[in-house]
Amino acid sequence: MKHVVALIIKVLMVAVVLLIVMTGIYGYPAGATFGLSLIIAGLSYLVGDLGILRVSNNTVATIGDIALAAVAIWLIGPLVYGTGVPFTVAVISSVVIAVGEWFYHKFIAEGVLPDREPTPQS
Repeated sequence: MKHVVALIIKVLMVAVVLLIVMTGIYGYPAGATFGLSLIIAGLSYLVGDLGILRVSNNTVATIGDIALAAVAIWLIGPLVYGTGVPFTVAVISSVVIAVGEWFYHKFIAEGVLPDREPTPQS
């Protein structure tokens, strides 16, 4: 159940950021943006939170999330939107997501990954 709650929080966080940046600022359709948010949140949870964060620290996991989100928005975005997404827009979106990820990782490390050893940079 902890993972379900954590994943819902992550989807909401990513969706809010992408709706503000991709839809609000750059004019991409909201429905497609929410779909992209689901994809990015799922990938990021598996790779960044359950993978990288479990064996590393918050800094490394946040950097990994920036890279993953930027590449996902840039490569998957055109499939979802039906039009290209400039790499700079993908990077801007991923950096804004990373601000939330920094705090989200603290929540995950303390509440969802209890078997994880705390690291100095957490």
